[in-house]
Amino acid sequence: MALLATRTSADMLLALDDADEELFQENHIFEPEFHQDRYVEPCTRIAQMADSFQVGVQSNLVQPIARGLLPKYADNEEDISTLEYEGMVLPDGSVLDDGSGARNICALKSNCVRQGFIDLSLARSVTREWATTKGKRAVVQRHDILVNSTGDGTIGRVAVYDFDTPAVVDGHISIVRYKEPELAWYVAAFLLSDDGQNQLYRYINGSSGQVELYPQDIGRVWVPKASELIRKQIASEFKKACEKHYEFYKNLRHALSLVSSVSAG
Repeated sequence: MALLATRTSADMLLALDDADEELFQENHIFEPEFHQDRYVEPCTRIAQMADSFQVGVQSNLVQPIARGLLPKYADNEEDISTLEYEGMVLPDGSVLDDGSGARNICALKSNCVRQGFIDLSLARSVTREWATTKGKRAVVQRHDILVNSTGDGTIGRVAVYDFDTPAVVDGHISIVRYKEPELAWYVAAFLLSDDGQNQLYRYINGSSGQVELYPQDIGRVWVPKASELIRKQIASEFKKACEKHYEFYKNLRHALSLVSSVSAG
C-alpha cells in the first residue's frame, strides 16, 4: 500500500546546485519518495545534529562528485589476452601485474559495486591509452567512494575502491573522492546504514526501472559527526572487512583450482 504524506508547497522545493544562469535556482519535486516520512525523517533529524555535515561539502572533497563514463571496452572473447587486466585475480588466486605497462586495466560496471564491497569477477577491461586520455575522468583511486546511480536493484549500493591497481568506472557509478581516506571510509559506512540508504532513496528520480540518483543529490545526504575515536574505529573495521573479502575471493579461487586439477586427474 502506498505511503501518504502531506507537505506544504515550500517543502516541495529543492535548491539546484547547477542553476542555469540563475534562471532555475529551485525545482519542484513530485517524486513520492521525496515526501515520505521514512525518507524525510533521517534528513531532518541528522541535519539538526550539532556539527553534522553533508556528503558534498566541497572543503572535504578533492573534486566535485561526478559520474564515470561509458567505457570503450577492449575485451574480446576471441582474444583471451584482452580479457585480462592489471589486478585481475586468476583461477589459482594469483594477481596479474601491469605486464610492463602493456596490460589493459580494470573497468567496473554497476554490478561490480555490491553493498559494501567490490566484485572484481564481473569487471571488464579498457586499454591504458583510453583510460589516460578520453577516459581520464572515469579513473578511480584508492579510497574513492563508489555509489551506484542508476537502475532498480543496483541503485544506492555503496563500496570503497580499496586497490592500488588502476581502474575506471562506467557512467552508472558516481565517484566521491575525499581528501582524508579515513573520512571516506566513515562516510561510506554511513551511506550503507539505514539512515544513509533512506536518505539516498529519498532523492531517486524516475520510474519503471529508469531510475537515477544524481551526483548533486548524493551530496545532499546528511552525515552525523562522530568523535575521532569512533570514526577511526568504523573506518578501520570497514576497511578490514573489505580486505578479508578480497582474501576470501583469492583463497576461494585457489581452492576451486585445486579441485579442478584433481578432477582432471
